[in-house]
Amino acid sequence: MRGHDPYKAEHHYPLPLGFNGRWAGLYRWFSGRPLNGHRYTDATGFRHGTMSLDVSGHATTFQLMPGAKRFLVARVPAMLSPVLVIAWLLGHWLLVSIFVLGVATVLAPSVRSSWRTRTFRRNVIEPLASGVAAVAKVKYVDRLGHRSVQVPENFRDLDMATIRVDLPPAWLGEDGDKARLTKLVAARLNLEELSPSWSLHGAQPSVQFSVPPKPPASVTFAEALADAEATEDSAPMIGYGPRRKVELFSLLLESPHALINGGSGAGKSVLLAWLIAQFMRRGFGVLVLDAKFVSHMWLRSVPGVLYASEDEELHNALIWLDGELLRRARLVSKASDTDAASAALVPLVAVLEEINTASNRLRSYWKSIKSSEDPMLSPALTALANLANMGREMRVHILMAGQSLTAKSTGGPEGRESFGARMLGRATGNAWRMLAPQIKPAPVKRQKPGRWHIVVGDTLREFQVPFVDLKNETAKDSTARLIEWATGGKAVPDVHEIMAAWPSGTTTDEAWAPRSEAVPDGISLRQFADEQGLDLPKLRRWSERLGFPAEVGVGANRTKLYDRDHLRTWVREFLREPASADSD
Repeated sequence: MRGHDPYKAEHHYPLPLGFNGRWAGLYRWFSGRPLNGHRYTDATGFRHGTMSLDVSGHATTFQLMPGAKRFLVARVPAMLSPVLVIAWLLGHWLLVSIFVLGVATVLAPSVRSSWRTRTFRRNVIEPLASGVAAVAKVKYVDRLGHRSVQVPENFRDLDMATIRVDLPPAWLGEDGDKARLTKLVAARLNLEELSPSWSLHGAQPSVQFSVPPKPPASVTFAEALADAEATEDSAPMIGYGPRRKVELFSLLLESPHALINGGSGAGKSVLLAWLIAQFMRRGFGVLVLDAKFVSHMWLRSVPGVLYASEDEELHNALIWLDGELLRRARLVSKASDTDAASAALVPLVAVLEEINTASNRLRSYWKSIKSSEDPMLSPALTALANLANMGREMRVHILMAGQSLTAKSTGGPEGRESFGARMLGRATGNAWRMLAPQIKPAPVKRQKPGRWHIVVGDTLREFQVPFVDLKNETAKDSTARLIEWATGGKAVPDVHEIMAAWPSGTTTDEAWAPRSEAVPDGISLRQFADEQGLDLPKLRRWSERLGFPAEVGVGANRTKLYDRDHLRTWVREFLREPASADSD
């Protein structure tokens, strides 16, 4: 007697009369049944399967399809393929091509839609359905979560979208199950608040969750001032969320640093202006490293703000900032009361704008000035990689902004992980996958100006940034009012004074001394090279020679200044020595 095979399904499809024996295969082929006669699911000819009947307990998506759909998906193409191949070989290639192209054109939208739906179900519906089954204490059937959980694919972009969860008939929602289910749905969909509506009567109990409404469409600068001033110094206001809830960015609880990825028209400059103004009002010193020169023009007229754009300025600012962070770390570590030592430090916020462009320029600049004894890698780029690794105890906070914040521009993957908060506006799908892959599905790119999302861990929050008129379009004095409000709170530390005192100076209260408006007389090497038509790298090498004119002062960003007449005389005398000049 033949032994029993435990790995084969016991259930078989019944065969209609007259289809026994050799006709059984024909029936199974045209009805879409498995050709071996095994019944892997409870699917029928026109009804999707709901469970696996195989001893393994698993079933593929194809096996869960109705027989008619399986016939259309698999059997019809298999029957047409030989006919098309024969027609092609007989010379009817034009007709075959037209037929195939027509079928592909008709099916392409459906295939694309089906693939998008399948991806959404795999990433969103199935994980949610699995959690719902655990709370409801029922068996979870793989790939059938969409039968009991209904979530719109664009629920993140709909105002007051509705999510429906069908519950087992015997489920009563006792012992906190309702609260657990609500918390589960909010966590799996990365939503803050959900309003449940329970319907436990009838043959099909269910619950509907209402997604919170969208943030306000627009908020003016004046409307947000009162709420911004009511927040703590360590938690500036980033904007308004649903129901005009004030959304904060906590430097202590969430992250001391933030990545800001904004597509074209997202309002990145407006968001940064709103944040920087609040930092300044709270007594933070501001450094702006702007490779584009014109990203935050309003800050160039604010005393005490260090604004670096030239290659030399970017290089010096990064090296100073890296050294300042290290010195602060040593200062705090040696103190008996580390909290008090940290609180005494001057708070700084560094804005790094379009760091991809800055990195390329820093590489070229270092290549032009380094000597044979210097390292190959620019120390400014090494400093850039170190910035975000310092904790909040150093009271230096980094806001790195750009349209494409790759791992390379943020100091590598480990450097990007130091930025615990990521703000995205009008971001592409690639940006979401790169900066916040845990958010599925990602919000679509089509958004209103000023509409942003902040991601901290697995939490997603949407907010509307107050509009700051940086171009004086609504009023001629809009920028002036912004500067007046930003500088109207605590005294703004003078970053130039802090930088000039480094490395022997202090990083504490003495930095609040007002900035001197007197600029030393003199000219930088860059300005002199431009005036005289000289090669700047060569002029810098000459400055290391014995007898080169001494500097007469220090300008913006610690730039050495020289007397113009002394430089002109020295260069004229130096160029009269052919042997020395040619050797350089």
